[in-house]
Amino acid sequence: MDLAKLVIERGLHTGFDEERGAYVVDIRRCREYLDQVLTCREVLDTHVVEAIPSSKVSRVFVLRLDPLQLRERLSSRGYPERKIRENVEAEVLGVVLADAISHFGEEKICEVDTTNLSVDEVVQVILDALTREEVPRNLRPGSVDWLTKYHNLLLSDKNFLKYLL
Repeated sequence: MDLAKLVIERGLHTGFDEERGAYVVDIRRCREYLDQVLTCREVLDTHVVEAIPSSKVSRVFVLRLDPLQLRERLSSRGYPERKIRENVEAEVLGVVLADAISHFGEEKICEVDTTNLSVDEVVQVILDALTREEVPRNLRPGSVDWLTKYHNLLLSDKNFLKYLL
């Protein structure tokens, strides 16, 4: 279930943000709607984790992508520069991961670095993790760390920071 499409189809938004080219999710109304329709068997696609009723969630997969690849991907899709910058900043800092941990609890969270994986490989990682009672060690929160990876480049090359953000 693509939450962005659902928000548009059901009018679960407060309006459209022209600068970001995106609808603004009405968190309360969205959560109330999902609480009524979810059966705990759905797969939801969203980064707006606070709109999901935590009681309806058994496992959360936070898909991470190298910020340089994320920038290229969003740019190739024609996203506005402000939205690209905000998404890259959020990825570098792990904002969605932090929100997911805060909202659902660390024990439900799997963090998957999708950078060098095909869609089929990502699906297989998810399916394998779902067969286990506990989150596999290599998927526990904190397994992806872009700040450490790019720390030296951020310190030594001011142009890299401008490119990244």
